[in-house]
Amino acid sequence: MHPENSPSISNEDFEHLRQTNLGRLIEDVHFFFDIQAMMYLRQSNYPMIKSADAHVMRTMRLEGTRITDMAKQAGISKQAMSKLVAGFIEHGFLVWSNDPIDKRNRIVSVTDEGRELLVCGIAALSRAEKDISDVVGTAGLEQFRQLLLSIKHAKNIRPIISHPHDRKRRA
Repeated sequence: MHPENSPSISNEDFEHLRQTNLGRLIEDVHFFFDIQAMMYLRQSNYPMIKSADAHVMRTMRLEGTRITDMAKQAGISKQAMSKLVAGFIEHGFLVWSNDPIDKRNRIVSVTDEGRELLVCGIAALSRAEKDISDVVGTAGLEQFRQLLLSIKHAKNIRPIISHPHDRKRRA
């Protein structure tokens, strides 16, 4: 399309749309939430936890899980997840063991120290939710949660939404 035939939009209108579109707002709130939760976790005697470590914390399973499953769930490469998990092993939060079903795979299991980390992580998430609740109120937070769940589980928009596990994120 030639510039003379393209639709016209002012810089002001463009900037307004750029800042207020739904994707941008969700991303901004997600970023705020993650930063707050990470700050609370670091204040809870876990200063070594980095933002990228959220990929591990979100995919750790008390019963243990394969690194490939963790990577797929986080939407990152197996290599990136392996590197993050190695840091958790170094700090004593996780341990490796051989997969009894498939010897080519290893299972990542949570240690007692890892369970303590997860408990502090849950408390940090609760505090970050409280920060949002302080802005929108308890009812507003629950309404927001229900709206997000409705969108997440909507069958009529499912085909146009790619699941986070199907895309790669930066670690």
